[in-house]
Amino acid sequence: MSEHQSFLSSLKIRRGEVISLVGAGGKTSLMYRLAEEGRAIDWRVLVTTSTRILTPRPEQYDLLDLSGGILADKDSLPPGIYVTGVPDSDPAKMRGVAMELLYYHLNRFDLVLIEADGSAGKPLKGWQATEPVVPHFTSSTVGVLDIQTIGRTIDDSLVHRPGLFSLLTGGSEGDMVSLGHLLRVITQSEGLFKDSVGAEKLFINKVESRADQQQTDLLTTQIENVQVTAGSVQQGTIYGS
Repeated sequence: MSEHQSFLSSLKIRRGEVISLVGAGGKTSLMYRLAEEGRAIDWRVLVTTSTRILTPRPEQYDLLDLSGGILADKDSLPPGIYVTGVPDSDPAKMRGVAMELLYYHLNRFDLVLIEADGSAGKPLKGWQATEPVVPHFTSSTVGVLDIQTIGRTIDDSLVHRPGLFSLLTGGSEGDMVSLGHLLRVITQSEGLFKDSVGAEKLFINKVESRADQQQTDLLTTQIENVQVTAGSVQQGTIYGS
């Protein structure tokens, strides 16, 4: 793996795209990594959610707008990271803007990043019928999966809604997560790419050791019709580069 590899280029994300991020195990970290890379090449990057997310820290953005108006009071926007939404009942969180309004403002930005799924901070999840919430104008749906969950126990500390996860994967609470479980998360119609819009792109996160690389290789050989990229957001590395 090489240091400081571009995640934008590895995921084949181009200027003008609308990216919806789904799954668990690094969605938010990947979203802000992509935003930082966009800003570094003088893009105007909009970050928001179609659900609820933690309100970002000041160092993660150039401007935060929780009015719901998507910076409508700004005649022009310099390159930077713009986070927009509305306050949530939980003061630590924010909700997304109206998606119809966002659609109207898309041409003001070079890249739009939408966190379209929730996992309660856990690295795996099972999906309810109403999730994820992927806007119809999405150009690529990026699913995030944590490879280091293999070998860990399926329980409430690891999985958001372990019962639904078990139904999806054929596992049971108390089992160890296997490669087969993760493959079903990716490939089943009610899994990671449920309700996806546009191109489907998988990012396998936390590939940080030789064992992680071996598991990633085994998983990747069994996936079809999905663009796969692997690496570590925290380490800033892309596997295979």
